[in-house]
Amino acid sequence: MASPRAILKRTQSVKNISKITKTMQMIATAKFKRAHDRAVAARPYTDKLTRLIGKLADAAGADFAHPLLDKREPTKVVLLAISSNRGLCGGFNTNAVKAAVAAHKGLIARGLEVEVIAFGKRVANGMRFKGITPDQVITHIEDKPTFAEVDVVGNELLERYASGEVDEVHVAYTKFVSAARQHAGTEQVLPLEPPTDDEASAEASTDAAASQQNFIFHPSAEQILSDLLPRSVRLHVFQAFLDSAVSEQTARMVAMKSATDNANEMIRDLTMLYNRSRQTQITTELSEIIGGAAALE
Repeated sequence: MASPRAILKRTQSVKNISKITKTMQMIATAKFKRAHDRAVAARPYTDKLTRLIGKLADAAGADFAHPLLDKREPTKVVLLAISSNRGLCGGFNTNAVKAAVAAHKGLIARGLEVEVIAFGKRVANGMRFKGITPDQVITHIEDKPTFAEVDVVGNELLERYASGEVDEVHVAYTKFVSAARQHAGTEQVLPLEPPTDDEASAEASTDAAASQQNFIFHPSAEQILSDLLPRSVRLHVFQAFLDSAVSEQTARMVAMKSATDNANEMIRDLTMLYNRSRQTQITTELSEIIGGAAALE
């Protein structure tokens, strides 16, 4: 058994670690609240815009054409991999890397040329470990992404897609569902797909004639749709960054709470071990004193 002094030093070390993890948990909790509010506030707007585009597409008719809706035989695609610059957030970065690597393998299996843009040091390092070298690594977008920062990326992708340089754009990120559930996966951003959820399908079931009777478009539905399509792409990319940010804070909050609980449990075990060691030492000293006294008689 270790000496009481050694056990005491180890206990103090674990207590210091527990204080650090508890502080990090509190910081992550505060950041989670702000990130959650931003992500939840933006999602209804993004979803409503998607349904509005579906209505406008019906009103514009089947003859409406736009570069962002143009589906062509893909040869080159862009994969955006979104993760974090920091660790200590459980399996958040690991799951993001797995999703990005799986998406990359799937695109390569289709015989496509894949350009990888990694957002975050962790996903970049993880993909390099898997043998995939990102073409570009962006680390300045932190856990508080702004629309202006993300819009630079979105506008560049829109220009490249409209010019025909890129045929598809995919985003690998961690989607925030709730505080207890986050899902790492991949979504296609370009070319745009019509809404497929039940609500969008129900609203889109109205034919173009009925839509024209209920709404008067000024300017025309085609002009409005041409303005909203690029906006929808930029918002979807921004929503992915918001979801990734709140998922990171959720994962860090849970990981630090688990680390704090484990440290507290270890402190209890070390305290019991210290008490037993100290008791053994006292018993030994008493035995030596009694034995010495008996020898003197």
